[in-house]
Amino acid sequence: MEVLSKSPQFKVLAILAQRPQEDLTKTEIAQKAGIGRTTLYRVWNDLERMKAIAPSRHVGAVTLYRMNPQSSVVQSFLSITKSLTTVTDAVARIEQLRKLEESAKSEYGASVPAGPNVLMKLLKADSVSAETAKQRTVLQFSQHESDALKGLVTAGLVFDNAGALYLSQLGVQTAQGAAKIWSSENSQSVDQAISTARVALNLINQEIRRLKGQVPK
Repeated sequence: MEVLSKSPQFKVLAILAQRPQEDLTKTEIAQKAGIGRTTLYRVWNDLERMKAIAPSRHVGAVTLYRMNPQSSVVQSFLSITKSLTTVTDAVARIEQLRKLEESAKSEYGASVPAGPNVLMKLLKADSVSAETAKQRTVLQFSQHESDALKGLVTAGLVFDNAGALYLSQLGVQTAQGAAKIWSSENSQSVDQAISTARVALNLINQEIRRLKGQVPK
């Protein structure tokens, strides 16, 4: 956005886009955009030719202006700002997931520990109540997981009713946390975020190409 808004014309649009319902004088526009009045008057004809700005009302002899949402230039500009927000959010999501993954791997290693794996298996099997409890034989635990199960029962994360296993409420929450770290959904979430960012970047490129044909150099 900083690169896009280097020209005085787009500095004006960036300011007006932040205040779409606010009426501003030319002096206020110049001040908020960080440009001089002389520069604003120099590019004012450009803004009017692009139909990017329009008078909104008069206060005595003073004319107030606001962004014209019907302008194709303005629509492209707003589309770019919206897409940039999408990209920023997607990148933040990817960073969050990557840090979570790195933290888990540094503490537990790349493979899933037996305890969390038991919790995730129960969660995936929907063993979250006495009514939906699953028999231990159905869950096909490894020896390490069977050993870990004892500790989970003692900790109150798993209930064992004569071999029928199900998660306690705390166990469900713990299993959900483990799934965020180790399940394949983590990788899928990263892929989705990357895909979202790519779509948004493609939209930005399209709008910038469109702007090149509409905006004076």
